[in-house]
Amino acid sequence: MNRIVSAEPLPGCRLKVAFNDGLSGVFAVEPERRGGVFLKLLDAKVFNAVSVNPDFGCVEWPGGIDLCPDVMHEAMAGCKSEKGRPMAAALHESARPADKPSPKRKA
Repeated sequence: MNRIVSAEPLPGCRLKVAFNDGLSGVFAVEPERRGGVFLKLLDAKVFNAVSVNPDFGCVEWPGGIDLCPDVMHEAMAGCKSEKGRPMAAALHESARPADKPSPKRKA
């Protein structure tokens, strides 16, 4: 299990992070791309309030904003492994194309 052991805010919504397995480097948070609650991180005061949750080993900010350490680790390690794909593939397989209506329920 990947856990973040330290995180330091850097300019440009980036984090200098270190993981429990020795991997360390800079992670671009990209709040604009993530949207939603992550847009709050565009405020430098909020972004700089980053901390490491000791229970979950993830980075978090006030207001319940956090990032998955496994996703961050994979992005930083440059992994293109298939282990992260089954869930996404399953979501896509169950999604219905926009041009096909959903089945109607019988009353």
